[in-house]
Amino acid sequence: MINKDIKRLSRRELVDIIYQLKTNEQEMQNELESLKKELEDKRIRISEAGSIADAAMSVTNVFSTAQMTADLYLREISLMKEDTEKACAKKIEDAEKKVKEILSDGEKKFHILKVAYKNEYTKWQQLRTQNAALEANRPESCEDVENG
Repeated sequence: MINKDIKRLSRRELVDIIYQLKTNEQEMQNELESLKKELEDKRIRISEAGSIADAAMSVTNVFSTAQMTADLYLREISLMKEDTEKACAKKIEDAEKKVKEILSDGEKKFHILKVAYKNEYTKWQQLRTQNAALEANRPESCEDVENG
């Protein structure tokens, strides 16, 4: 039936039909290209989404590693602090012992000097008393010799 209709058409009408078919074919070709581009864009987006997910995982791993490193650093600082506090406490304890020893030695020496001073002071008082007694008993002729 279509063949009969086509045979009845004039040349101009056939050219118009061919022209419309070619235009329609070109539009279809353009739409096909457009759809192919959209499809490719979607594929790129999907692969980029995978890349973005990979990048997000990579960033997450970087942050995890950074957190672990920070935690390790803080633990090391804590251990160093404990060691330093122990060392300082030992030095303070040693210094306190040394101070006690020095004070003890100082007190002993002070006691020895105090006893020695008392002994010397007692001897001096005895000598002064003896000297005063000798001067009181001295003959006057000795005074003349002294006075010249």
